[in-house]
Amino acid sequence: MNIGVRSNLVALGCGARLWYPVHEAMVTLTGSQTVRWIKPRWVPVAKSKMFRIPERKPLPLEEEVELRCLYNNYYMAMRAIRRHLCEERLRVSDTSELAIKAEEEQAEHDQLMEHNSQENLRVAALREARIKKEFEADLARVTASKEKLAKDAEKAEEEALRIINETQEFVKTFIKREDFEKAIETALANPVDYNFAIDQQGNIFRGRSTRPEDVAEEDKEKLLFAVQS
Repeated sequence: MNIGVRSNLVALGCGARLWYPVHEAMVTLTGSQTVRWIKPRWVPVAKSKMFRIPERKPLPLEEEVELRCLYNNYYMAMRAIRRHLCEERLRVSDTSELAIKAEEEQAEHDQLMEHNSQENLRVAALREARIKKEFEADLARVTASKEKLAKDAEKAEEEALRIINETQEFVKTFIKREDFEKAIETALANPVDYNFAIDQQGNIFRGRSTRPEDVAEEDKEKLLFAVQS
């Protein structure tokens, strides 16, 4: 069915609405619909009524007493009904499907909690064993480190004592101030020749004027590598 609707836009103060002719206000589809000639919801409050506060009419005393009585009766009746329904639900809930499902879920939850507790105990035992093993390893490492430090300190002390002894022995060869002139005279009287020669057999002949045939065979000095070979 084709329905022609003619619309004209009419300005109404702060807003606008569609105006329908009276003979087109009735729409017949499955029933009838009448256009309500009221202000649309999207049109704001009129400026003349924007700040108007409607006067609250006082209730008569008899009506106020009656309303309070009705409210109290309603409140008491609803409280009794809620309590009755709650007691009825508690009475029949033990055998209901929801109660059985809740019991099954609670049993499963208890089982899972027990399994969780056992797993926590097992993990705690493993953790304690691991911590004990790590502590023993740390203790062994610290003990070995202390022993190594003690040995190093002992070696350092022995080396220091050796150096001190060698230094003391070397100090004995120092020339004293009062013997300085005598040492010079002795050195001049007994010159030391640091020249030496080596033959093909590895024999060492010390001195610039030493001849190989003047040195006995048993008095010849050999090089270290010649002696080893």
